[in-house]
Amino acid sequence: MFGRVLSGSKYGVRQTRGKFGLGAKMALIWSKKSTGMPVEILSAHSTSPKIPPAKISHCILDIDIHKNEPQIEKHDQRVNPEGWRGSEITVTVAGNWTTYKSRVRAHLPTS
Repeated sequence: MFGRVLSGSKYGVRQTRGKFGLGAKMALIWSKKSTGMPVEILSAHSTSPKIPPAKISHCILDIDIHKNEPQIEKHDQRVNPEGWRGSEITVTVAGNWTTYKSRVRAHLPTS
């Protein structure tokens, strides 16, 4: 998902549809094309469900959409005192608020 996007039958190596499918890849590409900002990724996993991961991987990843290549801007490990596990991907997208305001508000809880 964070490397090259491969699709179609002309490629020798095909990317199989996984848990995220193409939706997450397209969100990354839309983010990059609309704002030019990199993607931030947090990930913490362990081999045992009983043992929490000791570290959280933090990565800031830029994608060259013309060359279809990832560029790692920053990658470090952080301590994980709360035992958090999972993956978190942060993207920033630009859009037209005037046109899509009602659709965005439909997804937000009302008070």
